[in-house]
Amino acid sequence: MPSLSPADASQDFFATADLLEIQSVDRTGWFLPRDASTTNEDVEIQSIYSHLMEVTQSPLISELSQDRLYRLFPPGLRSCLRAHHVLRKWLVSKIVAPRIGSQVRQCRMELFLKAVEVCRDRSDFDHSQHPSSDRRCIRTFSESILTSAILSPESRIYSRAWSNVANARKTSSDTLVAMLARPRYQPSRDLPDLITDMGWTLERILEILSLPDVLTSPAGGSGLVNFHKRRYERLQQLNVLF
Repeated sequence: MPSLSPADASQDFFATADLLEIQSVDRTGWFLPRDASTTNEDVEIQSIYSHLMEVTQSPLISELSQDRLYRLFPPGLRSCLRAHHVLRKWLVSKIVAPRIGSQVRQCRMELFLKAVEVCRDRSDFDHSQHPSSDRRCIRTFSESILTSAILSPESRIYSRAWSNVANARKTSSDTLVAMLARPRYQPSRDLPDLITDMGWTLERILEILSLPDVLTSPAGGSGLVNFHKRRYERLQQLNVLF
C-alpha cells in the first residue's frame, strides 16, 4: 500500500468516519443483501473486513447507486481491505492444501500458532508475563489475518489435525485461546512493534459513532451536545497514526 503522510491519513479516517456514521443512521444499513429466492436466514459474519466488503451503501449516501460500501472508502483503506482478503485466502489455502499429508498440515498449523504468539508478543505494550492468549494488547494486522485463517470454516474441517496439534502442545483444541495457553515462542524485546489492525480501528470508530449526539441533562430541560464523541474519535485516529 502507498505510504501516506499523517495529514493525508487523518483526512482518510475522517472521510471514512463520515461514511460509517451515515451508514449507521440507516436502521437497515448494516444488513447484508439477501437473495429473495432462498429461505435461509442464517448470516455468517466472519470479521469486519468480510462484512464491509459485502454490505451495500445506504440510500442515505446515494439513492442512485447500490454499490458496496467499501468502494467509497479512500484508496488506502480500500487497499487494506483487499490485502486482508487476499492474504487470508492465501493462508487458508496453505492449511487446506490437498495431498500434503497429515504431518505437513500439522506442521503448518503449529507454525501459524507460533506466528500468532509472535504477533501478540510484539504488540504487548505492558510486557506482561502472562500467556499469549491472556495478554492485554491491541490487535495487529498480521494477527488479524492469521486468526481469521485459523478460525475459518475451511480450516476447522480438519478438526483431527488441530486436535493432534493441541495434544502436542498439551492443550485443548476447543478454542484458539485454549491452544495458545502454553506458548512455544520465546518472547524477544528487541523486535519493533507491528502495525495496528485497520479492522480494530474501524471497530473502535464505530463504537464511538454509536454514542449519542446529545446527552440528557440530569436537571432536565434541553439536552447537552456530546462533545466527547468527536473528541474520542479524534483521539482514536491520532493513536493509530502515531
